[in-house]
Amino acid sequence: MGNQRKRAKTAASEASPTSKKTSADTNGSENSHSEVPKAEVAQPEPTQNTFMAIAGTYERLLYGFEASQNEEQVTLKPQFIFPAHIGCIKAVATGGRYLASGSTDEIIRLYDLKKRVELGSLHEHKGTITALQFHGKSHLLSASEDGAICIFRTKDWEPLKVLKGHKSAVSSIAIHPSGKLALSVSQDRTLIVWNLLTGQRASRTKMPQVGEIVAWNPSGTRYIVAYATEVQVYAVGQAESLATVFLRQRILSVLVVSYKDKDYILCGCQDKRIHVYTADGLECGSMQCHENRIKGLSSASLAVEGVTHPVVVSISSDGWVKVWKLADMLDSLTQDAAETTAKPLAKYNADVRLTCLTTSSADF
Repeated sequence: MGNQRKRAKTAASEASPTSKKTSADTNGSENSHSEVPKAEVAQPEPTQNTFMAIAGTYERLLYGFEASQNEEQVTLKPQFIFPAHIGCIKAVATGGRYLASGSTDEIIRLYDLKKRVELGSLHEHKGTITALQFHGKSHLLSASEDGAICIFRTKDWEPLKVLKGHKSAVSSIAIHPSGKLALSVSQDRTLIVWNLLTGQRASRTKMPQVGEIVAWNPSGTRYIVAYATEVQVYAVGQAESLATVFLRQRILSVLVVSYKDKDYILCGCQDKRIHVYTADGLECGSMQCHENRIKGLSSASLAVEGVTHPVVVSISSDGWVKVWKLADMLDSLTQDAAETTAKPLAKYNADVRLTCLTTSSADF
């Protein structure tokens, strides 16, 4: 019992890698959006010649690919297949050398990407795993249909804290780039801001619809909440949305990227297209990227002809994985639903039903 009390006391303080710093007031409040600390300024990244893309599948497999520049051509080659679960895989995430996957079987599987071995499994949830996200290499957050969010420490996979505040299934989570706060949206039509320094709820906001996806922009100054056919953009510290994007198609995946000091919102939809908007809600256009609905979007960096470029990886439910140069994608946007001008840097047909996606630098 003494060890349990000690662990409970220290769990909140260890839940964030920045926990030694002074935290802001975290008293719970309704219908307010807490101010969020600024993310640390990102340092220039070294040239990235390769990266990994890992997809979950309906067939319960984890499928790993490596994208690389080879003799003026980008290639996308399969690297591993893990028979991971006994149910459909719903979420995947990477943090350094670690890979985590979550499924309808209520289990989180853990892998070492460097050694290509399974590390074990986590059994803290009592429902389908709906979302996973690492903060760096030190912590993993998981969410489930049981309404709970768990914080794990990766050095020993100890469950440090269980965040309870939603009354229904958690749909999506997003950790602030600073690692101090996290957002979650649920089927109960609420958005909760969590203080990861204390492991407590900072605020709870009733949303107009069921939020399905939540994500920060890279700088951590804005975040988006995606509904079935709508996306709202919020500024930190403001309860009212800055902009609202209306789509005619069902939104299945969302990615917020920054290019030339400007944020873009990429929506992968049921109509096989990626629709792109500015962070102010202005429509840039769309392009057809697949022959079936787009199930996942993720970003990475890759050296093309000696210069590192931001790239976007997309997957579709018919098994195709495609890598796009972000600059080419933005240049090829069109208002014509029948026209597509951009070509992917690489593509691969996994011949399975892909469900979710994550990317990771191959440098462990």
